[in-house]
Amino acid sequence: MTLATLARTRLGALRRIRAAVLGAAALSLAAVGHARAETRLTIYSATDTSAMTEVIARFEATHPAVKVEYVEYNTSELYEAIASHSHLVDVVISSSMDLQAKLVNSGDAYAFRPPNADALPEWARWRGELYGFTWEPVVMVYNKAAFADRPLPQTRSELAGMIRDDPDFFRGRVGTYDIHLSGVGYLFATQDAQRGYQFSRVAESFGRARARTFCCTREVLDRVARGELVYGYNMIGSYTLGVVREDERIGYYLLDDYTLVMSRTAFIPETAPNKRAAVSFVNFLLSPEGQAAIATSPELIPLLPEATIASGHSGVPGTEGRSLLPIRLGTGLLTYLDRLKKEAFLADWSAAMQVDSASQ
Repeated sequence: MTLATLARTRLGALRRIRAAVLGAAALSLAAVGHARAETRLTIYSATDTSAMTEVIARFEATHPAVKVEYVEYNTSELYEAIASHSHLVDVVISSSMDLQAKLVNSGDAYAFRPPNADALPEWARWRGELYGFTWEPVVMVYNKAAFADRPLPQTRSELAGMIRDDPDFFRGRVGTYDIHLSGVGYLFATQDAQRGYQFSRVAESFGRARARTFCCTREVLDRVARGELVYGYNMIGSYTLGVVREDERIGYYLLDDYTLVMSRTAFIPETAPNKRAAVSFVNFLLSPEGQAAIATSPELIPLLPEATIASGHSGVPGTEGRSLLPIRLGTGLLTYLDRLKKEAFLADWSAAMQVDSASQ
């Protein structure tokens, strides 16, 4: 073999080796890219999928390596799923602030600090583990035609009095949450109970009126719009506002004595398999960009007022000058989750309400 031939042979071998190395590197990079694209963020949530669609879309657009898997529950079912420790979940979202606080208090949450944590109201954050990201008043709803020629009650005392004085009008036509089934319904009921005797008076008046109970906000709203119900008590304001904008048959308002304000909260379980992506998602919810995305949803209201103003979102008209009482995250929410206290509360409520569940 000549020197030239030997040189060409070695050069060819080197080229093949180089091609093989480059090819392997390319395959390796492709595999890494593919792996990144396949990062799956699992969110278990008690918020309607339709309400979160735009929020998730904007998050994925800014985090192209993450794909969100969104699983919807009702509030009580969500709590049971997480408390069972049988699911690998990255983020948990719920409107039941008390059930979320209980999960966090049991040591199930991962602690982290969002970049704008100091901008959040104190009542909507707890222990660096649980964060609120919406601002949602609790409202009353009514069928406009049914109340065309009669005044609306302006306080809980007036509501109980009206039901007492006009039982035929209200009988079987008042709707509220079944607090045995609805976690957020139980939260609102216990918050009412902490604010005085009017709660028991209202519950007893509902019992006399054969009020009907439901698991979910939309079931009440749909029946009020149709006229099957004339009044809905303690409904989530953001969902209500979304329906009212589209359906002229239904109206909403705030009572004069007080209005509860709740926040949907999010936390990351300690066992979350994708903590980095989970932190990015919660940070996004609380960021100006995430709050702006929340403001685009007709069913959600952002926590930070500047996001509401900047987006042109009207918030909840009618809240101006009202006695607004935010529900504060913390151990105070655990009082009525004590097993014996909860059993007693549910028994008293059921006895007063003479419950006529929609499922029966």
